[in-house]
Amino acid sequence: MQEDIFILIESCRLNFTSVEQVIADYHLSKQPTMTIDKLSEHLAVSKSSIRRFCKKIGLANYKELVFLYKLSLNNDSTNLSVSSKITAAYHSLATRSDSNYSQAVIDAFCERLHQHKIIHFFGKGFNSYAAADFQFKFSRVGKYIRVIADENSILMSANFANEDELIVVASLRGDDEDLLEAMKIAKQKNISVLLITSNRYSHLIPHSDVTLLAASLTKEEALGNISPQIPILIQLDMVYERYIHLYADSLSQWLVSEQILHK
Repeated sequence: MQEDIFILIESCRLNFTSVEQVIADYHLSKQPTMTIDKLSEHLAVSKSSIRRFCKKIGLANYKELVFLYKLSLNNDSTNLSVSSKITAAYHSLATRSDSNYSQAVIDAFCERLHQHKIIHFFGKGFNSYAAADFQFKFSRVGKYIRVIADENSILMSANFANEDELIVVASLRGDDEDLLEAMKIAKQKNISVLLITSNRYSHLIPHSDVTLLAASLTKEEALGNISPQIPILIQLDMVYERYIHLYADSLSQWLVSEQILHK
């Protein structure tokens, strides 16, 4: 799905120089398109500054900027419904999630869950919302789930966890130093650690026994039109679906929990 150039520019605004801010403001105010020579003269900036601006927002050159700018202006003038835009975004995210799917990895993830009754789920910010959903699902199949969301409690939990317990870490960006430290502590104590992240180059991965790769959010999605916990939730839904099929004995506990919830 092609990104909206206006949202793309806004997502990079904090990294702009003062000259780049001028170029950004011109396009965000939806002014007429110009050649790079005329735009340079009109804004009193150099052509090299315009080219650097294009690189800063992830584009190859000014020609690509003009193309996307015209496209976004055209889309902006249409009456495409909010429903259609969000549905398309979710469909794109689901497709990217499916492309990362590995049954072998999911099965290994489920096996570790099945082997442990006590599970500590580490996830900060929006990752903790996904943890709450995990807690609700797996508590119904007999697991004791502790959701830990602040850095001090995460480090303490890693220190006090026992070898027969399991740690699940959710970090979409995969760049959190507190989580890294907690995972190192867990591995030193021979505690199994599972990881869910969208960053395939994350420095957390070497300290995980099994890693699920979630879909990463585009710059447009990361600005908030898609709830940031969704990629993690999709992975957890896959895990739960597979877990129920692999370990049918859990269904009896699930049915008992359903009866309790409906009383």
